[in-house]
Formats: sequence, C-alpha cells, structure tokens
Amino acid sequence: MEIARTGNDIVAKHLTNALTGEVLSVIGIQNARVVRALPTELPKVEVRQEFTDIMLELADGRLLHLEFQTTREPNLYRFGAYDWAIAERYKRPIRTVVLYTREVTEAPETLDAGSMQYTVENVYLGHLDGDAALETVKRHLAAHEWTEEDRVRLAFAFHMRFERRTRDEAFEEIVEVVQRVPDVHEQNYLAALILGFSGRVMADEQKEQLRRVLEMTDLLRELEREFEEKGIQKGIEQVAQRLLAEGVSIDMVERATGLSREELEEIKKHLH
Repeated sequence: MEIARTGNDIVAKHLTNALTGEVLSVIGIQNARVVRALPTELPKVEVRQEFTDIMLELADGRLLHLEFQTTREPNLYRFGAYDWAIAERYKRPIRTVVLYTREVTEAPETLDAGSMQYTVENVYLGHLDGDAALETVKRHLAAHEWTEEDRVRLAFAFHMRFERRTRDEAFEEIVEVVQRVPDVHEQNYLAALILGFSGRVMADEQKEQLRRVLEMTDLLRELEREFEEKGIQKGIEQVAQRLLAEGVSIDMVERATGLSREELEEIKKHLH
C-alpha cells in the first residue's frame, strides 16, 4: 500500500478539526493555538519537489511548520531553504518544529550562516512515555471523558517510548483503543492521523489494519445516509448486517450501532 504522498493528503484533510486550540502541548509544542491548516506546495523550491510536511496558521498570525523526520537531519540548510520560500509566499513569521521519531535522540537546532541565522525547535517523540499516554486515553474513555488531547496522544503514540509493551503490542493496543472511541467520525480522524504521521515507518500489515478502520467508518456513514434517504425501516439492523458480512467484529458493530450483543449474534446467524 503506497503511503508517501497519500499520507500527507489524509493528514491535511483532517488537521484543521483534529489539532484545534493548543492540543499540541501534549507532545511538547507550547503556545501554539492552531486556527487552520494551509497548503504547502512550493513549486519554487528546487531542493525538494514535494510538500512540506504540515503548515498551520496560529492565532497570533504566525505560521507553524511541522516537519516530520524519521532520520536525523545532519544540518539545517535544507529546512532553511524552503522555510525562506514559505516566508516569501506568506509574508509572515514562521515557527518550525521538527518532530523526530523514536530512533532519533539529538539533532541540530541552529544554523549560523553569517548574516542569516536560522533556528528550529526539535521534539523527540521517543522521549515521551507511550505507556502513560495509552493508559491516560483508556482511563478517559472508560470515564466517558474523551478530549482533543487524547486525539494527539493516540496520533503520535506509535513513536513514543514503551517499556511495558513491545512495539507490536503497542500498535495493536493503539488500534484497539481507536476502535473503542464511540464517535465514528473521531475514529476516522484518528486512523487518518496515525496513518499519515506513521505510515512511512509501519509494516504493510499495520498500514492495512488502519486502512480497514478508515473503510469501516466510511462504510458506516455511507450506509446510514442511504437508509435515512430511503426511509428503510430497521435500517440500523441492515447496517449491522452489512458490517458483519464485511468481517467487522461484533464488539465494534455493537459500539457503532447500539444494538445488543444478543441481537447481533442473531443477525450473524442468518447472514448466509
């Protein structure tokens, strides 16, 4: 499954609603109240013929450029080149934050080019406690206290440090927690963000798992709209039937439709 280009599209589609306010403080980016996402295509930048990772407009008028790195950047000339292009395009001050995955523990923050001084902020996701992040999200879900900060915790948890779980166990638990979120729209946000931020370093089977979560939430909404438009009685049972036929677990269908486990078992018996 190709992720390099589509990952950016998926993340950009959801960023404005997914990272509102100052929720990025959860991963160490303070005083960054997000207003909206901005397009980042810069055809004039020859050093990198693609999109910069993420560009957000902040409440104070500055632009927040989030650069997601899986390897240590040896110097900042490349970043500086297209940040200058961004500054020329938007005519605004830029705050650049480099998000490093768990393998990177140190990287340069300043570039002294004589009359040009360039600085970035480095955030090392591997320094964050992934075990604590997951437990916090699970505790909030159990108490029906889901927050936007929980969304950020799950979106970046794959790159955090885990001591009580293996990396594979952590991923399985992240996906399971996403499916426990009661709002299917929120599930879609989460799956899209995780896929976009982490797809470059995930195994193919892990990307496929997240893709299925996206498909199932989209399918549910599509079917609900269809039944509402046609006025079909007992539409929710038919939604459940279609989801079960697609191989969705009874637990997930129960949370999505509100039907009891007994009703779903009965529906499943008559699928064929």
